[in-house]
Amino acid sequence: MRGLDPEYLFVDDLAITAARVRVPAIGTYWQIPGPGVTDVDDLCRVVDALIPLASANGVFTIRVDPLIENDETVRATLLARGYRRTMTWTIDHSVVVDISGTDEEVLGRFSTRARRWIKRAARDGVVVSRVDATDENCRLKYDLLKATSEARFVIPPLPAATSTYQQVQSAGHGQLFFAHHEDTLVAAAYAMRLGECSLYLTGASVRKEPGNSAGNGLGAHGVGHAVQWEMIRWAREAGCLRYDMYGAPSSEHIDDPAHPLHGVGQFKLSFNKVVTDYIGCWDVPVDRARSRLLYEAERTIVKLNRFEIVSRFTGHNAQHNPDLDWFR
Repeated sequence: MRGLDPEYLFVDDLAITAARVRVPAIGTYWQIPGPGVTDVDDLCRVVDALIPLASANGVFTIRVDPLIENDETVRATLLARGYRRTMTWTIDHSVVVDISGTDEEVLGRFSTRARRWIKRAARDGVVVSRVDATDENCRLKYDLLKATSEARFVIPPLPAATSTYQQVQSAGHGQLFFAHHEDTLVAAAYAMRLGECSLYLTGASVRKEPGNSAGNGLGAHGVGHAVQWEMIRWAREAGCLRYDMYGAPSSEHIDDPAHPLHGVGQFKLSFNKVVTDYIGCWDVPVDRARSRLLYEAERTIVKLNRFEIVSRFTGHNAQHNPDLDWFR
């Protein structure tokens, strides 16, 4: 098992949070969600400043995961500098919705299907509420999420999820949402915001049949669209201009029905038909031997997780994901 601790760094006036991850028998590395740069030149400048600091502090590799859109020139620049693409902790592909303007303008950018389901939810008596992240509400949310995941994706343990929801909401940057139909809790979701961007962190719904959202929850009465619309309304009230729906198949595979996130992707496309592909997570070796050892170990684990008997124990999805073929 790996442990991690946060470390807070500065490169000039850029604040960076790194998770210091301990790997038994290998050492520790930095996993950086970001850093907060928008182009490859700034990314390289920041990484160059971090490498000697990492070496002095016993860090054998640095992993950066910036929100820079995928581009062949960017990838070529990183490869030429000896960086190596690796598995992300977050997402490589998403649907980002423009939520600027009036309510009518925002709704007008949705698909006809999305607008129809939002109206259907109101007509069918679906009620979406903003609720406090109490221990009980977080447990209810977790129970729904556990049933929704069905081992298709990994979810954090209840204590970690509860702590995150409560801390972010108490700081005024997050909100828990419940959706009820006929007094029954059928869906729950959590959104957070940072500056002008809001993030759909996680969502879950009731299923009448395992793996089938058509019978209840997200697929029935427009519940899923109603929840998203309320989260967008909350984000707009907080001054956000963009709403990141966090996670989808890549633009290359968005219409592949065999993709494990196909249904999720099609749902999110009803809010914006464009998928944003990011460059993903990149490994910057500080100690090349140990960095390579970790990289190959992770590749082996990903390959093993393709077998259902292994994925049952690891909690990872055994279903083939074409967006991860590059790592196998």
